[in-house]
Amino acid sequence: MTEKSDSPKPSPIDMETALERTGGDEEFLFDLIEIFMEDFEPKVAELKSAIKDQNFTSIQEIGHYLKGSSANLSLMQIREVSYQIEIAGKEQNLEQAKENLELLGKEYAYFKEYFADMKK
Repeated sequence: MTEKSDSPKPSPIDMETALERTGGDEEFLFDLIEIFMEDFEPKVAELKSAIKDQNFTSIQEIGHYLKGSSANLSLMQIREVSYQIEIAGKEQNLEQAKENLELLGKEYAYFKEYFADMKK
């Protein structure tokens, strides 16, 4: 599925669902997102190391962890890429893991920018 370059990129967070999960408490949601963001970069560093070492068990486990934490916050694009990383670990597909690691970085950068604008 290829997106046209002139079409807007979808929101990285399903705010309606995310707010439902926090009982409509936006401040609490933002706190949870901050915790997610603090945890995300160290996990990605672990993932990079696991890919470098071809540690497929760790790739699968980190992908699973990121999938769950992003799903809990309704970060659907990050969740999907994390799932693909989990599958890459399970299938011992190093190229798929590398490709999705790069995509994960792009999706996270987009989310960080979006979240910074959301908080304004």
